[in-house]
Amino acid sequence: MMSLLTPIVLLTACRDAPDDSAAAAEVSLTRLRAEGTQIVDESGETVSFRGVALGGWNFLETWIPLMAYTEHGRAVQLADEQGVGAEVRSAIAEIGPGDGAEWRAALAASLSASLSEDAIAALISSLEAYPLLWDDSDLALRQVLETRFGAEARDELLDTYQRAWFNEADVAWLAEEGFNVVRIPLGYRGLTTHMVDEDLTELRYNELAFSRIDEVLDWCEQYGIYAVIDLQESPGGHNDYSGVGTLYEDPDMQALTVALWDELSRRYSERDVVAAYSLLAEPMAAPSADARDEMYDQIIQAIRARGDDHLLVLHDGFQGMASFPQPEEMGWDNVVYSTHIFEWGADSLELYQAYIIFLESTITLAQDTHQVPYYVGSFSTFLDEDWAYEAAGEMRRLFERAGWGWTLWTYKRLDDPVDAELFGDSSSWGVRGGVPSGFTRPDPQRQSLEELQAAYAGYAEVTTTANEALLQALLGE
Repeated sequence: MMSLLTPIVLLTACRDAPDDSAAAAEVSLTRLRAEGTQIVDESGETVSFRGVALGGWNFLETWIPLMAYTEHGRAVQLADEQGVGAEVRSAIAEIGPGDGAEWRAALAASLSASLSEDAIAALISSLEAYPLLWDDSDLALRQVLETRFGAEARDELLDTYQRAWFNEADVAWLAEEGFNVVRIPLGYRGLTTHMVDEDLTELRYNELAFSRIDEVLDWCEQYGIYAVIDLQESPGGHNDYSGVGTLYEDPDMQALTVALWDELSRRYSERDVVAAYSLLAEPMAAPSADARDEMYDQIIQAIRARGDDHLLVLHDGFQGMASFPQPEEMGWDNVVYSTHIFEWGADSLELYQAYIIFLESTITLAQDTHQVPYYVGSFSTFLDEDWAYEAAGEMRRLFERAGWGWTLWTYKRLDDPVDAELFGDSSSWGVRGGVPSGFTRPDPQRQSLEELQAAYAGYAEVTTTANEALLQALLGE
């Protein structure tokens, strides 16, 4: 099937902030609250979240903006430099994408018919010199940047990137398309100057990062879009993004996580543009529902002690929505229960339709018991296939029938040119995306400080293409 995602072009002017002719909507955003199973504004009108998550921004999953290489992508880059690009491309097309020692052995075996042992050894040796930064976590990236350039330069580089990847024009476009909320995933390393949990006793905050958050909130307020402040990674780790999460067994990390939320509440308690705080995104490291809820309770008590009455989103950690307690039994008020929905094994519309029947029956039953609003914080069918767009539309209609708010994962995602070339791969991860043309890919392990600064700033010049099929699935009738 021909991809529905057309190539990205460089159009700097389109990335400029909107002029007066594209003025903000001046929509008044009021404090939201839970009323039964609905989220309502100050006038009692129901507010149904439909939006996108800002993936790859503060909590920087490096695969989203192509800020790192897959191992097969790095192999192609190194092979071109060593004059064996054609042979390596042919071998990777044969064995498929991958990484690790077994994949490198398979690559070497495939190359044995076309290259000398010395040439193969040179390629494999150079490949092993660059550990993977392609990840759902930004820890490895931050460590490389700090090791090479120092902590201050690391934070300045990432600030340059954040300014470039998402700006006022993006918020204006989202509002114009009809989205009304953006979920902003944050990582504690992105909010502080810290790197690792060892010997961490207090949090030192990164004001550059908070400046960027404040800027995004101001734009959201200007264009009438709510924001969900979402903690993607906590001290100690409430999930396994950066290794084994230890939050639930480490009182010191629990205290720091509570302190972080106390600080976030201090900064944002008066801002009505903040629809909700999502306390722990995907807390799947919790050994039990009780451990998960005990951690939630510590955070909730700290936020409420400030008099902060924002909606609080609690994710089930994939233990099932029925695993949540009755809010009144915990003394919780103004809470929203949440999960994320990704069906990795589905390869047809029929499988999604069966999945939707299961979701509707089981989750609706749980909500009937809890009597609180439900919110699907992340979902995607992620494949660039006609049936997958149909499935995305049916998922959205399920959420509308059930009255659940939703945010798609993710707003933008760049498709890897190497994967497009070798495997014909494209995706629908973002409502804006595609294969970049003329894109200077950042290489944190090899480029100089000046080259990286320019590469990060260059994201402002990459105009992503709207995925019209996905937009129709999300926002159509």
